[in-house]
Amino acid sequence: MTRPRVRSSRPAGVSRGGPSRGADQDPAPTRSAARRAAAAVMGLALRLAPCAACEARGAGPEGVCPACARAIRAALSDAPASPAADTVWLGPYAGPWRRLVHALKYRGATRLAPFLGALVAARVVAVGWHPRLVTHVPTTPARRRDRGFDQAELLAAAVARSLHVPHAGVLTRVRVTSKLAGQGRAARQAELTGAFRARYLAGREVLVVDDVLTTGATLAAAREALHAAGAGGVRCAVVARTVAHEGSGPDEEPRGGLRAR
Repeated sequence: MTRPRVRSSRPAGVSRGGPSRGADQDPAPTRSAARRAAAAVMGLALRLAPCAACEARGAGPEGVCPACARAIRAALSDAPASPAADTVWLGPYAGPWRRLVHALKYRGATRLAPFLGALVAARVVAVGWHPRLVTHVPTTPARRRDRGFDQAELLAAAVARSLHVPHAGVLTRVRVTSKLAGQGRAARQAELTGAFRARYLAGREVLVVDDVLTTGATLAAAREALHAAGAGGVRCAVVARTVAHEGSGPDEEPRGGLRAR
């Protein structure tokens, strides 16, 4: 005798081991929850990170604490606006300015770029410059790979946003240069001669952005390449400039400099 077939009472798409991951199960909520959790952890880490300027208080969303942000903006608003030889900078490469550059450049604090870029743009406006294009001095490919970003590119993009003008990477390194830190002016000039090439610029006024001005050899080589490519005028802006002070160590605050502590 043939036994009657018994139909399973399990709903379609449900196996003996439980529900299967089929078309009816949407993984989007799980991914969304994971993203929210990751964002919360990142937000907490950013709030707990120390201020890049004073290294004493917690950093705000700009990468510096509110007290340092106020002190920096106040100091810059009181500083004279006259540039030196077509270059503006925010402060000496010492004290808080050195710490800010190092945090961005070596510790990956990329959220400092919009803060510093807006400050640089304000200095450009204060001296009456009206660039039609913002570009940057490109780092070497090896350093970009190691850091995961080009700090000058991040700064230049932030400057361009604040000035409401385009940013473009028009400069290219045509040969790899050796490490310039510790070299004097003559050695840097010899190393950087012919190191850059630029796209055709059709008479545009260009602002070149970099993080630090040491001897000026890098910016001079970039300016030469831009002029050769047809730029109508080239000016430069940096976060910090190396200034020699007697009796000041590399991390000490020069007399008259900004004290953000």
